[in-house]
Amino acid sequence: MISVVVADAGPLIALGRVNRLALLTAVFQQVQVPHAVLAECLMRRELPDARRIEAAVADGWLLPCEGTAIEAAGLGAGERAAIGRAQAIGAALLADDQAARAFAAQLGLTTVGTLGVLVKAQRMGRLPDLRTLIEELRASGYWLSDTAIQQALAAAQTRP
Repeated sequence: MISVVVADAGPLIALGRVNRLALLTAVFQQVQVPHAVLAECLMRRELPDARRIEAAVADGWLLPCEGTAIEAAGLGAGERAAIGRAQAIGAALLADDQAARAFAAQLGLTTVGTLGVLVKAQRMGRLPDLRTLIEELRASGYWLSDTAIQQALAAAQTRP
C-alpha cells in the first residue's frame, strides 16, 4: 500500500474540478506538493479547482514542500520537481502525464494517476459510483482515454 505520494498538478486539478480532493486523504496518509506544482495549480485562482486546492492546503490535506527538480528533457518544472521530491524521500508519484510517469518508472518510482486514486477509493468503499465520477471528470474537460477508463472500471471490480 502506498502511504506517501508527491503530487503533480494534473491529478490535483482533476480532483479539484469534481470536488473530490478529500479522496486523497482517504487513499494516502500524506500528499506532498512541491511549490512548483502548487504554483501551477494556483495560476488561475479564480477557477473552482484552484480555490479547492488552496483550501486543501489550508486544511492540511495537501502539504507544500520543496522539490529538487531533476534533469529531464520534455518535462515541465512541476513534473521535474515532483519526480525529484518523490525520488529523494522514497515516495510514490501522483501524476497523469505519460512522459512523467514513464520517466519516474525508469527511476524505479511507483506511480499512480487520477484513475488509480479513484479505483482505490472505490475499493475502499469511499466512492459510490466510479463510472459517474469518470463521466463528470470528462465533462469538466479532463482528458481520459477510453482504454484507461475501461481498465479502471475493470480494476475497480477486482479485489487487490
